[in-house]
Amino acid sequence: MNVMNVLVAAGVMGAMGLIFGGVLSLIGRIFAVPENPLKTSIRQLLPGANCGACGYAGCDAYASAVADGEAKVTLCPVGGDAVAQAVGDVMGIEPETQERMVAKILCKGDTDKCQIHSDYLGPMTCKNALLAGQGDKACANACLGLGDCQVACPFGAIKMSDKRLAYVDEDLCVGCGLCVNSCPRDIIKLLSRDRAVHRTCSAMEKGKIVRDNCLAGCLGCGKCQRSCKFGAITMRENLPPKINAEKCVGCMQCADKCPTGAISSNDRLRKRAVIDHTSCIDCKKCDQACQFAAITRDAQGKHTVIDWDCTGCGECAKVCPKSCILIVPGVKYNR
Repeated sequence: MNVMNVLVAAGVMGAMGLIFGGVLSLIGRIFAVPENPLKTSIRQLLPGANCGACGYAGCDAYASAVADGEAKVTLCPVGGDAVAQAVGDVMGIEPETQERMVAKILCKGDTDKCQIHSDYLGPMTCKNALLAGQGDKACANACLGLGDCQVACPFGAIKMSDKRLAYVDEDLCVGCGLCVNSCPRDIIKLLSRDRAVHRTCSAMEKGKIVRDNCLAGCLGCGKCQRSCKFGAITMRENLPPKINAEKCVGCMQCADKCPTGAISSNDRLRKRAVIDHTSCIDCKKCDQACQFAAITRDAQGKHTVIDWDCTGCGECAKVCPKSCILIVPGVKYNR
């Protein structure tokens, strides 16, 4: 092999590479699309999770959309209100306060409560188990408990119990919805973290069928509806109830009266009434408004709240003309 020929060929190839590289660089500069300078500022404020919960491919795509005025500044669930405010400042927009949403598992059917009707020996994922005979749990709407949601969550907010039931750490949950999309049974929903009660049964079947399959299921007994004094609960042909969040006052009686725990209460939001007697004028409006007989009045006209009967519904405070009734944090009593 002639060494000179090799060197000449290498030189020619190198020269061609330099020429083509220079041409491409020139073309790139000529046809370059100028980047919105706001994008860089916005991108630096985003958390960088690239989870796609905002509806865009990642933080870069979302930053571009916001900078171009094509997306709201409030779409990042990971950053929440703090990031929305910071991005809003860059864009000169005052963002609306966002209600914090978290994932809720609408099932309590672990292996202690929900019957196992077959042995599943396939790949240990919920989607595969569903394809193989609709899963091994007797309830057709039960959490399959094989962890698809846990795998989908990039924030470590979902864990599986040793009895095959998913549970959510609400302190870690950012409400991105990736777990919702991963669940083949559609039993994970995004709900307000400050919602007082929510149903935890997804079985749309009659009470006897549910009872035969799962001890934690809704029996359709109607106790929740009867216990609600505010018309917030509607039974649908003895199927799991519909809870109207706008009518719910947070008394949590529906959850307290449910015999199977198919409605869950947010005990962090328990409330009770307290009366400031220095301002009370003995108008009797509070005890008349109380639907739980939680306010008594002695012979001297002094009103007293019976803590274990008070649900913190706030109806007494609404009618007090002197604003001498306060609604303060409460605890759950075994009534």
